[in-house]
Amino acid sequence: MDIQSDEAPPTYGFDCLPQEIVLDIASRLPITSLLQFMFVRKSFYNLSHDPELVNLHLSRAVKNDPCITINAHNQLYFLEFSDHGVEEGVVRKISNPIANSMPGFQVVGSCQGLLYIYESLRSKGLYVYNPFTGDYKELPKFREKSLDFGFGFSPAINEYKVIRIIHYGHWLPRKRDIQGKMHWVALFGNYLGRNDRLIVSFDLADEVFREVPIVDFGVDPRINKFHLAVLGGCLAVAITLPHHTGRELEIWVMREYNVKESWVKEFKIGAYTPNPNSVTQHWQPLLKVLCLLNNGKLLLEYNYLPYKYSGYLISYDPQSGVFRTLKFEGMPDLFKTIVHVGCLNWIDNPPAIFIKISPSNLSDTFLLKSLVVYV
Repeated sequence: MDIQSDEAPPTYGFDCLPQEIVLDIASRLPITSLLQFMFVRKSFYNLSHDPELVNLHLSRAVKNDPCITINAHNQLYFLEFSDHGVEEGVVRKISNPIANSMPGFQVVGSCQGLLYIYESLRSKGLYVYNPFTGDYKELPKFREKSLDFGFGFSPAINEYKVIRIIHYGHWLPRKRDIQGKMHWVALFGNYLGRNDRLIVSFDLADEVFREVPIVDFGVDPRINKFHLAVLGGCLAVAITLPHHTGRELEIWVMREYNVKESWVKEFKIGAYTPNPNSVTQHWQPLLKVLCLLNNGKLLLEYNYLPYKYSGYLISYDPQSGVFRTLKFEGMPDLFKTIVHVGCLNWIDNPPAIFIKISPSNLSDTFLLKSLVVYV
């Protein structure tokens, strides 16, 4: 005769710990380690969808070194840096369910752990995608052709917004999302009676364009190699000086957002040729500042015309002035990079503090805004 006990089955591991301790431990794990727990037990799967864990993990992930998402030949990869330093990172492929339906795609931007992807050849598919959870949503298609897109999040209204750019006017396409605003740097021109460059912001909350105050950067504003970056959570301007001045790179950082007096020339970087040869020694590279790592090193991307994709990922130590060309196992030869935060941000069941469902018939989660940019 079988005897069934009324006693609960024994608990072990995380089951023995208070919920707040479990959340604290899990929120400190790298995203790749955290996701492995989802397949171990159902309780871990449920935990990964707990809004409290999602929020806590993201709040800590943004303070760590980011992942670098790599797009090469219609394949996504990610570079997750080791605790021992940037030189010991590992490049891994991302299983991308979207790629099978698109002959070619581009990653437009990254925000709160989500990528915005569009089909680059036929301009038909628009997706928001978490490359680590595999969660994605196809967005409504636009009828008119767009030159570019922006993707950002406004903490003021708890909404994500997709910005469609139809015409650039006098603005350069490279943009940065910070403080709930999209930012562009303008081409040299006459603005309100003065010849200069401008940094223009678009507030995702009230949908108003504003000028960001800048200082005299001490260079000829007609130089066309300006681009924006985000370093340590601050808006930054990277200025590539011309060949005859030594091809140096100056980086100005606005330490307090929208305060003109807080602009500081934080870095001045000498010229560097990643792979000297008969071609690269005569070409000035197209340089992009990616991010500032927690160890104080800058992560840079170099490429050379006429290549559309970069072939070099560089770390620069401001203390020693040493450049290091980074090569990892599994790293493609030509690629584009984007700074990304790996997190558990679920699209179909988002945490309420990050997304407010918008009363729009365009999408049940994302509020899309179509903008025509004329200056």
